[in-house]
Amino acid sequence: MVTIRTWGTLRGRIQRLTFSAVTLTVLGLAVGVFFAASSSGAGQSPPPGRGGVLSGKVTADKGPVRAVRVRARDTVHRITYTVFTNKGSYRIFNVPAGTYEVSALQEGLESTIQTVELKPGETRTADVSLSAKPPARKIELVDYDSLYPPGRGRDVFMKECAGCHGLLHIPLHRRGPRSEEAWRAGVNRMFEVNRSLVPVVSPDEVSVADREVLVQYFNDNFGADSTQRDLKLDEVVLDEAALAQAIYVEYDLPPVEPGPDGKPGQRGTHDVFPSQVSPTVWMVDTGQSSILGMDLRNPDYPARFREWRVPATGNAHPHGLIEARGKVYWSELAGGSIGELDPATGAITRYPSPSKGALHTLRADSRGNVWYTAVYGASRIGRLDAETKTIKEWDPSPSHKNAHYYGIVVDKKDRVWATGSTAHIVVSFDPKTGDWKTFPTPTPVSGPRRPTLDSKGRVWFSEHAANALAVLDPETGKITEYKSPLRYSGEYESYADADNNIWLSLRAYGTLARFDQRTEKYTFFPYPENGAHTPKIETDSQGTLWFAAARKLVSLKPKGNVPRSER
Repeated sequence: MVTIRTWGTLRGRIQRLTFSAVTLTVLGLAVGVFFAASSSGAGQSPPPGRGGVLSGKVTADKGPVRAVRVRARDTVHRITYTVFTNKGSYRIFNVPAGTYEVSALQEGLESTIQTVELKPGETRTADVSLSAKPPARKIELVDYDSLYPPGRGRDVFMKECAGCHGLLHIPLHRRGPRSEEAWRAGVNRMFEVNRSLVPVVSPDEVSVADREVLVQYFNDNFGADSTQRDLKLDEVVLDEAALAQAIYVEYDLPPVEPGPDGKPGQRGTHDVFPSQVSPTVWMVDTGQSSILGMDLRNPDYPARFREWRVPATGNAHPHGLIEARGKVYWSELAGGSIGELDPATGAITRYPSPSKGALHTLRADSRGNVWYTAVYGASRIGRLDAETKTIKEWDPSPSHKNAHYYGIVVDKKDRVWATGSTAHIVVSFDPKTGDWKTFPTPTPVSGPRRPTLDSKGRVWFSEHAANALAVLDPETGKITEYKSPLRYSGEYESYADADNNIWLSLRAYGTLARFDQRTEKYTFFPYPENGAHTPKIETDSQGTLWFAAARKLVSLKPKGNVPRSER
């Protein structure tokens, strides 16, 4: 059964259409409209000269007020604008009229909340103050060698596991304390066929003896009698002047009906993709097994959304997402297929992959063929032919049985580049010769993922396990690594913008980082929510960064919080 939802404005009711077919067409949908993603700093496009300004001061009873996040939440449209203080003050420019709750956000501190009614073109002041929260439970903070002592167990863990279970991304030390039996069950589960239709880790690569080595290592260090500890992080130095120009905009996702058991439903987010042909931002919903579209012409909640359910048994777990030639394509971690949506007609078609398992990242070539990675199991790379709609798969590096191809890009010559996060390699495909090449990273255990292309065609990628950023010259094959200025940063996403800056997501530090190729300088942009993380970034034609975080759709304009006259 397939469910398609639109949120109309008639009494705010959910309109639901249900079909039972793998390929379906829906005509005449009551399309929810969205507001324009113009150059307006706050994301909406108020009439010229009619955007308002919110400003004020932030004080704190403990510690300095430096680059503190200030949030203005539109309580009607459920949109939140976040900026940063500069010398204790903040300003939010080009704000649409509405009712706002203004507060500050800083780890360990609690904020007052000011409610402000902002009229068109008005400037209003809202001062807020921060006070210390009761101290949280203290956990001993240690260095890497203390938390993960050297030895055979650590070697196997870093090579075969850390590509997914980074030091501070789904970290295994936070899964303890556990008994030896619980660790054994957890390790063995990685080699069993699961919801992704294949084992997470290929049994052909990690021997039974090495699996037991992992069990003993985890039990020795994070066993039932262990004391919980964590890694000691560095202080992040923030550039107040740069941050004062930045603005995050967060969009609440539409409501979810309760599940069959009556419990509240929950949305899950991963990839997003701003359309190149319509004022729409697409995103996958991993929790509801659906595709969401937010049209940027209307701020109304929840009417700004449309939703298409993936016609699969159970949750197909849509993951990667792109738009190509006006169609929306997604990969399925649990459904083993590539999905296709025609937004013009509502038709949905799913194309099963030969190897089924854990389809991950997508990119299209110049002919409209959709390339994808299969991250678990046999670790394949495949292509959905744009004309025949048939799928062909390759094993790019047969000597690596546990490659975990995590991210893929296609350059202007239609060469395909992908990173093997547990093989610690980059692979490339030349369509002229039909040959694959393998490029080992200079750091033997690097955990490469999320390749991206700059304007010169160079292939950049994060090194999740090596805490680094790397670039591969496609003409020479040379790889250069740039070590992070922060310990245990665990670079995750990497994305090249139009100015050749490389954007990185650093989950351990709760921040995005912008790497300037020319100066090799990092500038940090803390997320608008504590504990947030994004696995994938995309940009639109105006240079706005789009991603999902904290179960919301989020945009970042690095230089968007300035008066309209300065644009």
